[in-house]
Amino acid sequence: MDYVTELLRENINQILDGNDAYICLAFPNWGESRVNDERFLCRIDKITDRPMKIVNDSAAGWAGSLGLEEGINLVAGTGSIAYGQNKFGTEARAGGWDDGFSDEGSCYWLGKKALELFSKESDGRVKKGKLLEIFRYNFNLKNDFDLIDIFDEVYKNNRTKTAELQKLLLQAAMQGDEEAIRLYEAAAEELALIIGAVYRKLEFSGDTIVSYSGGLFHAGDFILKPLVRKLEENGICLCPPKYSPVQGAALLAAREYSRDGEFLSRIKAGLE
Repeated sequence: MDYVTELLRENINQILDGNDAYICLAFPNWGESRVNDERFLCRIDKITDRPMKIVNDSAAGWAGSLGLEEGINLVAGTGSIAYGQNKFGTEARAGGWDDGFSDEGSCYWLGKKALELFSKESDGRVKKGKLLEIFRYNFNLKNDFDLIDIFDEVYKNNRTKTAELQKLLLQAAMQGDEEAIRLYEAAAEELALIIGAVYRKLEFSGDTIVSYSGGLFHAGDFILKPLVRKLEENGICLCPPKYSPVQGAALLAAREYSRDGEFLSRIKAGLE
């Protein structure tokens, strides 16, 4: 925690170079652990004396993808979470509990599913597909069971590394592996459930805009087509993001400075 505090202090001072500013920090897991939040808050005065807003990174994703407009943003990267606000400023979120028992539909979730699919294609529980060849080549497997040792040494306790296996699943899907394609469809169903929960909490109507951010969407139509299809069944429109999560944090800081519509419009124009 002290290292993070010092790193933030140095970077903020370097970026601002003595200028006044409103600051927004967006952290994963913020608001999920009272103990950790309090440990950080008691160090705020060591970072800066400038006004600061701290949010969960899902809020920055929403602010960026929707430009501070009402609606829902879905984050699907290493983890998965949806966050939304309505026109009254009421907030809601769903998903993103813990990688041990949540993060459904994320890259991490798909990474684990890719390992599972490899084992099934290897021993014949499902039809052998391109994923089998891709794993064997990527890990230089002399025997398929060699993957067990590799998993224990590299992936078992490494969420980020496991999430990267989604890229091998994508290669398999691009080469026509039917089971790999089905896993993206299953991920889309899970992500639609997360969006649906926020949609109901905020009592949105059918014309609500939903956008997205996160590394999973580099999979393109393999994830977007089934997700769009699932959302359209419930009258929900999925739209590309307007700005990045980093720009979203800047917009949240700007809104803390002033809620004047003309001022915020100028800030948005500067981000284009």
